[in-house]
Amino acid sequence: MNKAKHYTLIAWVALSMFFLTQAIIGWFITFTGGDIHPFEKISFSTLIIIAAGAILLIEALMNFMNRPEEGEENQQPDHAPVKPQINFKSILMYVILVVIILVAGLALRSVLPVFRISPWMNLVLAAIGFIGLKPIFLRKKRS
Repeated sequence: MNKAKHYTLIAWVALSMFFLTQAIIGWFITFTGGDIHPFEKISFSTLIIIAAGAILLIEALMNFMNRPEEGEENQQPDHAPVKPQINFKSILMYVILVVIILVAGLALRSVLPVFRISPWMNLVLAAIGFIGLKPIFLRKKRS
């Protein structure tokens, strides 16, 4: 899977999960008789923060978990196994990028539009997101 498709998949799943969470919270608040109006407003900057933050989080976790395969260690019997080390420079870089995304998203909050989406519409968007995973991203390659 190429990088663009990989990043799109991460953002797609993150936004689908966000809409599902918004639907569940909205239903719970409606069921308990609370004020649902603050939960119906979704800023476009929030969606950008969620998508970019998810990509950075997954990328950071993948780099943190990047360890030699078991087969690679067994093929070189004369070398001692390498103990995984934490790369603080890359962790710091990801933290700085997350802060930049958050600051940019919050700064754009007043400029970008705010959508009013009901819990039912959030559920529809989540369903479309999860159903769309298979035909768009998880299709088998034809040889």
